[in-house]
Amino acid sequence: MLVSTPVLLLILARAYLYKENGGSQLKRASIVREKKYYELVEQLKDRTQDVTFSATKALSLLMLFSRYLVNYTNVESVNDINEECAKHYFNYLMKNHKRLGINLTDIKRSMHLISGLLDVDVNHYLKDFSLSNVTLWMTQER
Repeated sequence: MLVSTPVLLLILARAYLYKENGGSQLKRASIVREKKYYELVEQLKDRTQDVTFSATKALSLLMLFSRYLVNYTNVESVNDINEECAKHYFNYLMKNHKRLGINLTDIKRSMHLISGLLDVDVNHYLKDFSLSNVTLWMTQER
C-alpha cells in the first residue's frame, strides 16, 4: 500500500528522532502503531462516500475509529474489520463517551458512517436517529 507524502514525512521524522535519541523498543512500537493508524485512516477515507454531515466531522470520526482499531485490536487493514469489531467499537463509544468528549449525535453519526463504510449490519436502534438519549443509554446498560 502506498503511503501519502505527509504521512511518509511524519514517519521518517519519527524514525530520525528515534535514531538520534538512542531509540527504544517502546518508541519503535509507537512509530509502527502510528504508521498503521495513518494507513487505516487513508483506507477508510478512500471508502467514504457522500455523508449528510460535514467532511471534517466525518474525518474526525474516522480518526477516532482508527485510533480504537490500532490501540485495541489486531486489525491490519480495513478488510480485516468485521461486524463483531464494529459492535465492540460502538459499545466502546457508549461506555467512554465522556472521556472521548463525544455526544449522542457523534455516536449516532459514527455508527451510521462505519456501518455504511464497512457494510456491516448493526442493530436497528443504532441507526435510528429518532432515538432519545435515555433509550440509547438504557440499551447500553443491558
